Amino acid sequence: MTTSTNPPGLDIRPYQLMCIICKIGAGRAEADDGKLSAILKTVRENPDMPVTLRANADSVYRYQNPGREDDTPQGELFNEKRDLDILQRLGLVPGSTRPAMDMFERVFKKIPTAEGICGYAEVTSDTWQGCPGAASGNYEKGIAKGVTAIFPARDADEKARVKKASAEAMYQADMLLIRPHHLMCMACFHGGREKIKPIEADNLFEAIDVIQKNPDVPVKLIRGCCMICTPCGRYNPETGLCSGGLSMNLRDQKKDLDVLQKLGLKYGDVLPGRELYALLFERIHSTTQICGWGDAVVRAPEWSICGGPEGNKGYEKARQCNLGIG
Repeated sequence: MTTSTNPPGLDIRPYQLMCIICKIGAGRAEADDGKLSAILKTVRENPDMPVTLRANADSVYRYQNPGREDDTPQGELFNEKRDLDILQRLGLVPGSTRPAMDMFERVFKKIPTAEGICGYAEVTSDTWQGCPGAASGNYEKGIAKGVTAIFPARDADEKARVKKASAEAMYQADMLLIRPHHLMCMACFHGGREKIKPIEADNLFEAIDVIQKNPDVPVKLIRGCCMICTPCGRYNPETGLCSGGLSMNLRDQKKDLDVLQKLGLKYGDVLPGRELYALLFERIHSTTQICGWGDAVVRAPEWSICGGPEGNKGYEKARQCNLGIG
């Protein structure tokens, strides 16, 4: 399902990402009604909200300059350097836009400490004294709490209820609705094993089990999240979308399209399970072809690979035994 509407975005300074994490580490993220607390409240309510990092730049990036209104008292030069230091660590440029979840996860992965960004080991002059809280350890404490301190994890009881209901629905369904690349995830999960068990995180087991018990069950290839996804902690039940960090759903979309292209199929096509897997295993021999982009090269965090450079051996073993389909 696609939509032409664009959600409202949020423009923030790079340093504000770190300040929010620092406040969380200090235990006072919601202690005031200032801008940082407002940003945190906004992104928590909508983790998919587009966040644009704006920083004062002298060069061709000046088109996005935010001005000095949100500068902290440490001076213009420190504010400029801190913002550019953060962007450099994140591998981004002024004006970069990412979903809020992606942006914060990037900070948690790329910036483990405030040292050298918010404060310096040596104070060379009054201009470069840095933030008074840089050495407090609060930022590092915030990082240690993990990204769930920003975006609380999906309720465990709710996930359990969804797991039970969605698994039952799969066994009762006349047709399985599966996104294309999940056919490969099912094979990796199977791994050539004679016995597999259900897991709480998704419905991979159930999808395999249904096809093994009824190899002719119709499987419809659909766009976006499918029957396998709903118990996942990254699934957003309000939007029906994947809120996986670092653009997980973007990677998944490309993998879906790559699988469809390899198989010569399109969204909406329906094939019996056994025929679909016969075609999949005939055309795709390794996860490197799809999940490793063909060359196993990671060009950006948003385009990470799954299964390792040499491919997932579990997929190859499942291929050898035809996913246990009789």
